[in-house]
Amino acid sequence: MKCNIQKAILQNMLSKVQGFTEKKSTLPILSHVLLETVGDSLHVKATDLHTSIQVKSPCDVLQPGACAINGKSFYDIIRELPDQVLEISIEDNARAHISVENNKIKMNVMDPEEYPMIEFTDIDKGYTVDLSVMKPMIERTIFSIPASSESDSKYTLGGALLTSGKDATGKGYIEMVSTDTRRLSVVRYFTEDYIDMGGGIIVPRKGLQELKRLMDNREEDSRILLTRDSIFFISPDTTATVRLIDGKFPDYQSVVSLDAFPIYTRINAQELHSVLKVCIAMVSDISNCVKFSFKKEKTIVFASNPDQGEVETPIHAEHHGQELEINFNPRYFMDCLSFIEGDTEIRLKGPQGPCMITDNGITESKWVIMPMRF
Repeated sequence: MKCNIQKAILQNMLSKVQGFTEKKSTLPILSHVLLETVGDSLHVKATDLHTSIQVKSPCDVLQPGACAINGKSFYDIIRELPDQVLEISIEDNARAHISVENNKIKMNVMDPEEYPMIEFTDIDKGYTVDLSVMKPMIERTIFSIPASSESDSKYTLGGALLTSGKDATGKGYIEMVSTDTRRLSVVRYFTEDYIDMGGGIIVPRKGLQELKRLMDNREEDSRILLTRDSIFFISPDTTATVRLIDGKFPDYQSVVSLDAFPIYTRINAQELHSVLKVCIAMVSDISNCVKFSFKKEKTIVFASNPDQGEVETPIHAEHHGQELEINFNPRYFMDCLSFIEGDTEIRLKGPQGPCMITDNGITESKWVIMPMRF
């Protein structure tokens, strides 16, 4: 293999694939990326066996071939080289030579035949979802997916359920749901047509993170493709997919029924968010809770710390139903409120029950938060 490629182009390609490699695996090949020439272009592939990506770009191919090279080391080196055309060649499938100006670099490589097969099937089928829909859905649910260390006993909670359906009027929608058992996030987007996704798919947390990172690049003509078995990110030069979690997501429909929350308070989301930021500065890590007092015409937010003091702030609100006091984790509230413009409704069951925060914007969102008891 031998080719010439602009440094900035190669750096951008390698940047995209970094999160798809596995740096802690017992299989060294998974920390590598696969470079291969196809026709007059260079393809860079990466996989950790759960997420996979292929990025391609035209280049000057002098000799076809392939190699597997350590993804992070290669990226770190390329990033520091002059912004000129690089010459990359492989010597006896043992070393890669990178040349530009006075820089002559040799790197060990592995046999490309050992690299896991990466195939992207069914990308000509499925349902296309615009990035302006999928990106906010991920942002509004990913924070309530537990880390892998927390979800070992509940494997299916390590990802978000992506499902579809029809509302009472027959209008189609797609919905993303996640929970760590202390809170639950549900985001719904109405679609022009009904999308049949069967029982839905569960996308793991890391996969969602990598898909969001690709969407953040805002490539032209990029889109998300949904099938019954997969989720893809597709753009003219990039294709990525995520291996889904096999299992059944817990039933959540009854948890987010508005009828289950008869008490509600209408309050300005930004004002409450600002007050909670002050409260977080006051509370300790051990006693990380804030008391909400829901009154007829105001909500009083109270936080205390024996070592520092206390803060109490009333906020104008419109309350309907029983007046009550409940303790909540303020960070859980802030995660939700940061996405809401204007007023929000905080719906309640009673003095010992959870609350539901709602946002009826373009992407309809509901967040259910369990109370804290001390």
